[in-house]
Amino acid sequence: MQSSDNELPDSGRQRDLIEATLECIAELGIQATSVRAVAARAGVSNGLIRHHFDAKANLIVAAYRRTIELITAASMRELTSTEGTPHERLRRFIVATLDAPASDYRMLSLWATFVSQSRVDPLIAAVRDQSYLDLRRATEPLIAAVFEAEGRPLSAAEVENTTVIVHAVLDGLWIEACLNEAPSGVEKLIRLGIDSIAKLMDVRL
Repeated sequence: MQSSDNELPDSGRQRDLIEATLECIAELGIQATSVRAVAARAGVSNGLIRHHFDAKANLIVAAYRRTIELITAASMRELTSTEGTPHERLRRFIVATLDAPASDYRMLSLWATFVSQSRVDPLIAAVRDQSYLDLRRATEPLIAAVFEAEGRPLSAAEVENTTVIVHAVLDGLWIEACLNEAPSGVEKLIRLGIDSIAKLMDVRL
């Protein structure tokens, strides 16, 4: 995968090792993804992996974090954007959550593999819980801003509860979008997402 590994800065080496790990997990599963398998895929020595990640468990956790980053990158960009009205930003957030590249079968497969391990691996469970909390907290200001713009401000508890429901709706549609190979099918799911959340919040998007 990388014949010029020694020429890369540490961040570049780590990135490539994580990508090689994701490829191994997608092909072999977590249990069969060994340091040796990742080293062979990346074209480096076992020692280099241990130098950067110390143990397989750390490499797996880094790969999980990278998977979450890939799935949520477009959504997080919209959540941190200040362009447009709150309603426009919410609509863009919904689209970013359900459209490519977030909705991809490989991403779903990797996500499901990691989540299936969260009940038996406390490190993975901790990453899962923290990543969901981070995304929810990043979404709450936008949800609050939409209701404030409507002249119907919510309490902190109401904002939190509404955000949990919004993400539950989007999570289900995201799975459907990942499984749907037809662009028209994903477009329909995006429309359903916009309409469903608009009705849930009683706003026009």
